Amino acid sequence: MAEKKTAAGFEFLVQALKANKGAQYSDLKEKADQKKLTIYPVMFGRAKAMLGLVKSAKRGEGKKAKTAGPRGRPKDGSSKSGQIRSLLASGMTTAEIAKQVGCSVNLVYAVKAGAKRGPGRPAGSGKSPVAKRGPGRPPKSAALAGSLDSVIQALRDGDRDRDRFRRALDQIRVILANLG
Repeated sequence: MAEKKTAAGFEFLVQALKANKGAQYSDLKEKADQKKLTIYPVMFGRAKAMLGLVKSAKRGEGKKAKTAGPRGRPKDGSSKSGQIRSLLASGMTTAEIAKQVGCSVNLVYAVKAGAKRGPGRPAGSGKSPVAKRGPGRPPKSAALAGSLDSVIQALRDGDRDRDRFRRALDQIRVILANLG
């Protein structure tokens, strides 16, 4: 299998940096173009790191990883939701809790609803016969539930709606006729 074009470019960068540790990317780019080699700035940085010319950390141990702290939610009650749960148990109102914790009232209600569902039960896992749909999606119609009675009821509702729209359309026609 043919070697990648960039592998030769990387080797060129390593050799050039070994010869001249202070070489600039722009100078090396010109020389690589003359030799018809493809190099990129990231290759230049990796070659310098490989030779120890610049400081570099192992992947996942850099500056960002050091400042991020532990991943996930804190296990103790120091999180906002943990504080809210303890204050809910004390009997405070949602507005008082939101003010004390420094969060929105909506978050207090969300934590309160989660506490009612119980541990390990995701949102929308209630026992309702109609399945919970995604945001903005209408609930499944009763006709899809499968019973003949629900189909008949859906047809009656449709007839009732059609008659209501017809009456409204007739009223609009009368109003327009009186105007013209």
